[in-house]
Amino acid sequence: MKTFLSLGVAAVLLAASPNLEANKTYSPLPAIVFTGKTVFIENSTGDATLQHSVYMELARWGRFVLAESRDKADIVLAISGPSSVRVVSASESASGYPQARSDAPVEPVIPAGFTRISVVDPKSGKTLWFSQNKTDLSKSRTAFLDGLRDAMERQESGHRQK
Repeated sequence: MKTFLSLGVAAVLLAASPNLEANKTYSPLPAIVFTGKTVFIENSTGDATLQHSVYMELARWGRFVLAESRDKADIVLAISGPSSVRVVSASESASGYPQARSDAPVEPVIPAGFTRISVVDPKSGKTLWFSQNKTDLSKSRTAFLDGLRDAMERQESGHRQK
């Protein structure tokens, strides 16, 4: 009986998986992501190899040119992880620890073993889009921008179909 039930559940999941993929929804990307030409990579993980991997993916993709600073970029790709670091000014610290700020935006928690790639507006600092992927150091690191590429392709193909 358990085997029959397991086979039934497996069959239902296999049959439903294409439908789940077809019903996958993406939040629309802002126009600046499509019109932007330059990108700055902002790495707050402390891992230079992650930044290099994102840089190499951008170079292979060929959609954006790397900007030398945040101020010269149309968009910012922010890389963060569970142990991301941020700059704390001397005026912001008390006894070596940052003071709690009630006006500070609450950043979503990134689980251990994951990396988040966020598209950020360099002028406002607002996160426009993000994707979170498992960071598997034993495998090739070439999937960090897959979520962004997929979202852009889906949105562009949706505009073409209308």
